[in-house]
Amino acid sequence: MWLHNPKKLREILFRLVECPSISGTAKELDMAETVHSMLSEIPYFKRYPECLQLREIEGDKLNRCFVAALLKGKGNNTVVLLHHHDVVDVDDYGSFKMDAFYPDRITKKLRSLMLPEDARRDMESGEWIFGRGVMDMKAGAVLQIALIHDYSQVSNLEGNILLLSVPGEESNSEGMLAAVPYLNELREQYGLDYVAVINSEPHSIDEKGLHDITIGSIGKLLPVFYCFGKETHASRPFEGLNSSLLFSLVETLMENNLELCDQAEGEFSPPPVNLKNRDLKTHYNVTTPQVTTGYFNVFTMQRSIDEILSILKDIAYRAFGMALEMQRGRAERYAELTGEKTALPPWKPNVYTFEELYQSAYKARGESFRKDIETYIESLKVEEKEEREFTIKLINRVHDYCPDRNPKIVIGFAPPYYPHIINTGKTDKERYLLKVVDKLRNYGKKQYNIEFKLTRVFKGITDLSYCGLQDSENVLKHLKPNMPALGHVYTLPIEELKKLDVAVINVGPFGRDSHRFTERLHLPYFEKVAPSLLKHAVDEFFNFKLKEV
Repeated sequence: MWLHNPKKLREILFRLVECPSISGTAKELDMAETVHSMLSEIPYFKRYPECLQLREIEGDKLNRCFVAALLKGKGNNTVVLLHHHDVVDVDDYGSFKMDAFYPDRITKKLRSLMLPEDARRDMESGEWIFGRGVMDMKAGAVLQIALIHDYSQVSNLEGNILLLSVPGEESNSEGMLAAVPYLNELREQYGLDYVAVINSEPHSIDEKGLHDITIGSIGKLLPVFYCFGKETHASRPFEGLNSSLLFSLVETLMENNLELCDQAEGEFSPPPVNLKNRDLKTHYNVTTPQVTTGYFNVFTMQRSIDEILSILKDIAYRAFGMALEMQRGRAERYAELTGEKTALPPWKPNVYTFEELYQSAYKARGESFRKDIETYIESLKVEEKEEREFTIKLINRVHDYCPDRNPKIVIGFAPPYYPHIINTGKTDKERYLLKVVDKLRNYGKKQYNIEFKLTRVFKGITDLSYCGLQDSENVLKHLKPNMPALGHVYTLPIEELKKLDVAVINVGPFGRDSHRFTERLHLPYFEKVAPSLLKHAVDEFFNFKLKEV
């Protein structure tokens, strides 16, 4: 048996970590092949090779694959075990980056660095192992692989287990998005009923020493602000409106704006931050930039897209008003200083959504506009694969056809989009999952004297977001027409997501400092506690019966 064999768990962990599957590289394919190879060693999948699939992501430029392993037992109840097998890069390790994928080696080498106090304390305890991917999230992958191995040796298994190992979670979740239609395909083929998806992302502990069991995942939007000003020669600044000024005031109002913090039952999302901004000038001259644009990370827990769009529009109007007021005040003071009065253009705050911009251009130019944009899109799909740059270039092109040439702010959305998924307690499976959580907490306390708290929303982005679509009509109405890249270089299987009826939970190892060079895994929890909790959870979900909920 693998799940309760610490030596075997560590052997699998090192094998997975030593594959440097950095997101966005060809090594993600190597990682999928490693997982597939490991699962193919299990006798069950030798007998039923059709139940183990290495599935290529259609159209993926890196030819990445996800792995699906179906273990068939009795009945329809099916537990999905989900993990991602990609990791973030190792630049933060500095001169030790070549050692980052060898846990024993990097753990020793990090001793020579000035580590943060908590990391130094953990290292000296001898209970922690360091390295890229040891906790985010190859330890979770190990637990799930070991579990499916052990269950494959059980006769008359009480339910079914589907393991999904996906790439791309640290980028755009390409693996999970490709796996969603396959989930529906398998359900139809084998008559499966997906009771729960168990993710095994690592968790931390709070200041009280409480461990986490999480039953939801945070959502994410990437709103783009396209600020179109009025260019002018640098010697005549008040005759124009600098697009950089417009964006800087959007940034002032957006950055860490608590108005955009969402909440669910006393838990709050982090506030928004700017992820990138730039003007669209291609070379130096003394003309002010006509367009400045950028995008922000906005998390969601319960808020609908139309509510968020309303807040974003209000921010854009306020930023525009602040820019005009600033321009007016400084022009007046400059006139007092020089005696030269400048007549300012009679601009007013002017805000469009991308949908409104498109409709404005279509109304003015008709079918010739639509055809020209379609032609442009086809060429842009070849020229620009980066989804966010594609978005900005397409907004810019549509704006070329807009009859309103006055300064404006256009709001759209760039990929990726992560729907929030929370346990509302409205479905039978959600209610049953809450009962399972109570049993897990009691089990952890009784067996290991470990206290667990229930967390409604996992604050780190996870692939659990694509285990359903709780706000599908709002997504269709407000996100789809305002996301220029959707359907061109970005795929969101909205209809397939709507078909999923499943509850979600995160049960994983204990670690610290994901995405940092001090990333580390607590070995005693990984080798003893986490395996038992994961097995206990699966056993409980096998017992799901609709009439008892």
